[in-house]
Amino acid sequence: MLIKLVEVKRGMRGGTAFLNEIYINSSHIISVSEDFNAGETLVNEAKNLGLVESARFSKVVLSEGNQTRVLTVVGTPSEVHNKVRKKQILRG
Repeated sequence: MLIKLVEVKRGMRGGTAFLNEIYINSSHIISVSEDFNAGETLVNEAKNLGLVESARFSKVVLSEGNQTRVLTVVGTPSEVHNKVRKKQILRG
């Protein structure tokens, strides 16, 4: 089941951050943890991104075949988990 998350990406060479909607397959999620480093660096840019200053970020690790991909997304780990769980409940 696909779930929609908001990914925080940085431009080339550590440029300014921007938001990107992303749909991921929930069965490919390996782990979700709080991303404290992203929170420290992005808190100053939060207003420019249209987020509240108290926004928190999570690190989502995805399995992509024989590789992993790490995403920084807006929300706490429990918020991401609730999105995944909600979609699984609806699936039946």
